[in-house]
Amino acid sequence: MKRLHVMFGILIVLFSVPSAMAISVDGTRGAGEWDENWAYGQAEGSGYSAAGPFGDKMVVFQNGNWYDEDPITDSGTLFNENMATAGSEESGYDLKGLYARYDPVSDVLYGMSTVYGLPGDLDGDGSISSLASNGDTVGPVTGKPINGVGNGEQFSIVLTQGSKSVLILISGNEWTVSPLSGTFPGFSEANVNAAASQTGDAVYEIAITGLKDQFNLVPGEGFEVKVTAGGNLDIPGEDQARIFFTIPNPDIDIEKATNGFDADNPTGPELSLGDAVTWTYVVTNTGDVPLENVVVTDDMIGAITNIVNQGNGDDTLGVGEVWTYEATGTAECGQYENLATVNADWLGIPVTDEDPSHYIVRCEPDIDIEKHTNGQDADYPAGPQIEVGETITWEYFVTNTGNVALYNVVVEDDKIGIIGNDKITDKGNGDDVLDIGETWTYVVTDVLEECVPQYENIADVTGEDETGTTVTDEDPSHFHCQPVVPVLTPVGILFMVGILGALGVVTLRRRD
Repeated sequence: MKRLHVMFGILIVLFSVPSAMAISVDGTRGAGEWDENWAYGQAEGSGYSAAGPFGDKMVVFQNGNWYDEDPITDSGTLFNENMATAGSEESGYDLKGLYARYDPVSDVLYGMSTVYGLPGDLDGDGSISSLASNGDTVGPVTGKPINGVGNGEQFSIVLTQGSKSVLILISGNEWTVSPLSGTFPGFSEANVNAAASQTGDAVYEIAITGLKDQFNLVPGEGFEVKVTAGGNLDIPGEDQARIFFTIPNPDIDIEKATNGFDADNPTGPELSLGDAVTWTYVVTNTGDVPLENVVVTDDMIGAITNIVNQGNGDDTLGVGEVWTYEATGTAECGQYENLATVNADWLGIPVTDEDPSHYIVRCEPDIDIEKHTNGQDADYPAGPQIEVGETITWEYFVTNTGNVALYNVVVEDDKIGIIGNDKITDKGNGDDVLDIGETWTYVVTDVLEECVPQYENIADVTGEDETGTTVTDEDPSHFHCQPVVPVLTPVGILFMVGILGALGVVTLRRRD
């Protein structure tokens, strides 16, 4: 497995774009700002833990328990449940729930706080237009066009990461920004932007941009958003809510195996030519968010679409989910390598991984030729005796002695030349491929016209495997001819004696 952290690179680019942290408040659940189904890796209801896993779902911590929604009547001993002086309606300060979502692409943190009753309804009578003395408010206050947060009322947001924390406080419709720990260069009240007036939908909503300038928001880092509504920051009870979440960390892994072997490195399993090969591709979501658009490719095969196990069967690769793909082929000669790649994305942020696999087929092409003369191997002189006028039969036996098929087989005799296919009397299975162990037989005949005391010729054969590797062999063969001695007649004998006598007389005289 060779991990390619493309997603990290993209986020680094995104986070490198200069932008000052700024906050806007509009009190509206805008499109794309939040969704009650955002809950990466979390379960609904109880069971939340400060140790995670965390996502975007709201969580309310109350009396040692985590809730999706703050119980409406869980009042403690140090505060008034209604936080109102009159009326039967729940106060517009009692927090019902909290949402937060960080969008790493646009670098925006969306926050949402819902309350029981109407925002700004201090007396709990269901209206923000009565009893101004109790803090109910109508219209802009101190120049900020936000209805519902009156004098003596406050709504605070604390952003925390590790040892760094900042307080954003609304009090009397005035914003203040106070670092609690750490520094936040360039971020102050001037970065908080009021939006359209608050409507009666019981929502306080914020959007904070440019967090990357102030916090470490790389994948896997944690973050906390705390919201408090009430008379002051330290008041306990259901009027405090928190959400913990981890910056999404999409990641993926692919492991490829050949005939059950991981085989990341050569040589991999040793196979024989033509053996069946099964490749498996195991894809796992190793990140903390679900992945879409999963595509597996093989550099030698192409797209791999045969999914033999798709987890829960949908088209989303859930956190920790495993999908298994399969492809088959036939073993080929040599050291084989192919590379599997998987691509997917989360919210358009791509992730990828790759993994190689190997096998080897040790192909050893070889060929043999055996030449016979009149039925004898006759590798060495003198070979069979053949007289003038007798028939000579040469046989050439060509055998594939390697472990791969051979093509383009050519037989040649140094005295005769190319031995054509028309001389083949036995071609094995009849095709043009000299298969492993197969033998072809060539036959050439002639009549001896002139006596040659010792005759030799050499047969040569060449062939090629499917990779173009050439193999060759040669084999000699011999025969001999006995010269005919002429028979002398009586006259001839007398003639020869006379010649020999004459030669003797000449010799004697020379000695004298």
